[in-house]
Amino acid sequence: MFAPITRSMTLTLGLCSAAFSAELLAENTAEQPPEPASSALELASTSVTAQGLGNTTENTEAYTTGAMSTATRMNLSIKETPQSVSVVTRQQMDDFKLGTLSEAMRQTTGIVVQHLDSDRVDYSSRGYSINNFQIDGMLNTFDRMKSDSDTIIYDRIEVVRGATGLTTGAGDPSATINMVRKRPTAQLQALAGVSGGSYDDYYSYVDVGGPLAFDGRLRGRTVLAYRDSQSIRDKYALQREVGYGILEADLTESTVLAVGYDYQDKHVQGSSWGTVPYWNADGSKAGLGRSTNMATSWSSWPLRDKTAFATLDQQLAAGWHLKAAYTHRNSDSDGKTYYGGGGFPEADRSGMSAYMGHMIGEQSMKAYDFNISGPYSLLGREHELMFGYGEAERRADSPYAYDGPRAADYENIRDWKYMGDIGKFPDTVTGLSGSKGKTRQKAGYLATRLNFTEQLHAVIGSRYGSWEESSRDSYYDSQLQLTKVDATSQSQNDVWTPYAGLLYDLTPEYTAYVSYTDIFKPQSNRDSSRNYLDPVVGSNYELGLKGSLLEERLNLSTALFWSKQDNVAEVDDSVAPDPVTGEEFYKSGGKGNKVNGFEAEVSGEILNGWNMTAGYTYTHSADGEKQRSNTNQPLNMLRLSTAYRLPGHWNALTVGGAVNWQSDVYGTANRPVGRGANGRILTERTRINQDAYTVVNLMSRYEFDKHLSASLNVDNLFDKKYYDNVGFYNGVYWGDPRTVTLSLDWKL
Repeated sequence: MFAPITRSMTLTLGLCSAAFSAELLAENTAEQPPEPASSALELASTSVTAQGLGNTTENTEAYTTGAMSTATRMNLSIKETPQSVSVVTRQQMDDFKLGTLSEAMRQTTGIVVQHLDSDRVDYSSRGYSINNFQIDGMLNTFDRMKSDSDTIIYDRIEVVRGATGLTTGAGDPSATINMVRKRPTAQLQALAGVSGGSYDDYYSYVDVGGPLAFDGRLRGRTVLAYRDSQSIRDKYALQREVGYGILEADLTESTVLAVGYDYQDKHVQGSSWGTVPYWNADGSKAGLGRSTNMATSWSSWPLRDKTAFATLDQQLAAGWHLKAAYTHRNSDSDGKTYYGGGGFPEADRSGMSAYMGHMIGEQSMKAYDFNISGPYSLLGREHELMFGYGEAERRADSPYAYDGPRAADYENIRDWKYMGDIGKFPDTVTGLSGSKGKTRQKAGYLATRLNFTEQLHAVIGSRYGSWEESSRDSYYDSQLQLTKVDATSQSQNDVWTPYAGLLYDLTPEYTAYVSYTDIFKPQSNRDSSRNYLDPVVGSNYELGLKGSLLEERLNLSTALFWSKQDNVAEVDDSVAPDPVTGEEFYKSGGKGNKVNGFEAEVSGEILNGWNMTAGYTYTHSADGEKQRSNTNQPLNMLRLSTAYRLPGHWNALTVGGAVNWQSDVYGTANRPVGRGANGRILTERTRINQDAYTVVNLMSRYEFDKHLSASLNVDNLFDKKYYDNVGFYNGVYWGDPRTVTLSLDWKL
């Protein structure tokens, strides 16, 4: 379990030794002029010039980026990209201590963050769940980022809202989240920090990088982090180990090879598997507090992620560039959950039944991609072209386990508030296969940016490929003899996804655009009969205006969007998850699901030392019968984050705040209305409402000198009580209370 951490620590010590050696060398040569930088290609170096920002956001103190490629694979500025995009930069993550992906997404325009339980988080945008995740632009084929990964290893998080069929293939018109890792720095850099917060939330990290050998042609970086935290929720606790190491080498003047490894191991206790009941057995509101957790102390859903990756960047002739990338990720879990997710609380605290399961299994993913891009001339003008090919495959494997002896009423909870007498259920894990699954997609893609005139441009592309999905569940008798195999599969071939965007520069600062892409999503969701749902098909449109000011350090955007989809999957909450595999079942949302809305965002430096990102979103979803759907997601949202470094004698102090506001939401669930002749509870579908609410966060940072700073962050300043999720599994999930965090950060 600790081997990756040990390896990363070894690299860290080596880099630290290099750091001290470099300091001594610098002291002895203080009178010597610095050597010129190597002429070799150094993609990770960061510089702020008169032409604006680059890709990397670290050390820029910016809340935006100069270029990104998540939407089109071409290195375009935000203004040149004909879609709505947001970037959570390293500076914003550091200012507001956005230590997890969920915390970062809560401050991102148009993104709804909802907990399904203590260890699963759902992200959605424009009325649909987000299932397309990338790391360094590489497609991640896992069905959900259950680990809610630590952000300490990322330089920035790019979010493209709407359909991204050109770069991700199959998917919803929700969004793509691309987490971009930190890269080695051209100069020596060392960072370290510790923090402590409410509910015994303790965190520490070390981050060292820089040149290692061969006059800086070999560079490295290592990041280590550890979190140990309790929770307002009874019995829940989390420990997370994070390790990241990367080596980057200039093989030639035009060739850069990078290899790396990252590791995140999350240990949890008191894991829930569902929400908190909203109604009592007599139909009254249960009114259970934020600390309620109907899990045993040993209930656990851990997750360990290990990822190895390599990239090759090759400069070609005439400004052309080749990039090849490979990644292999392995994720495994082995824990038992016992949670009171079924039933309704009685007056004596009985009435609840357990959702329980042995969460054991392994997922592996491998993906590779290569593309070539560069300029070309046509009709007297210069244009850009990009083409490439990629494949991604995910495999999931869970062993067969059979139950051991236990009491007949083991699932019935006598008193949900006191569950210390409930022992861990016995079972036997065999070497036999219980369930297997495989998803594979491959595609070639092509895009070009055409410059028709000085003002009129177009981004046109297409993706052509295939998708395969299969699953196999095996069943055995008491003698472990195979009795039944439940196998399902689907394949979609010759899938063509067009993409088109037209842009017109109204002025050098402002650009109007319109874009279109097809929607095609072969679904991996299955119904209660374990049959795959039909693929989602549809179209996505966007019309907008973008501006780039102050040498690209300030970006403005507004957009109208609308999309139509058929066969959208919805969780079938009338069916409980599979007690063995934990699989949730879905149903089709029918024909003609439509979403339309409006977005506006400003991000960047609005005045010297004053950063801001602010976004408003209106999203309306309707089904084929023109009834509003996705009612558990708000119609209106506002996300605002701002930080200001005071001038003059107070220049060491930075202060800021964040405001998250959303309109009311509601979900439907089963409310008890009486009892039948056999004593069973009768229910009817009833709304659970959450009124509009506002959450306010504050931050401040004081720099004692150029090396040491202290930060104070207060989240949910007014301790607003609200539901993060309503209606899921017949209950509610409370949002986080007020927390206070004090941090110390040091840099070389």
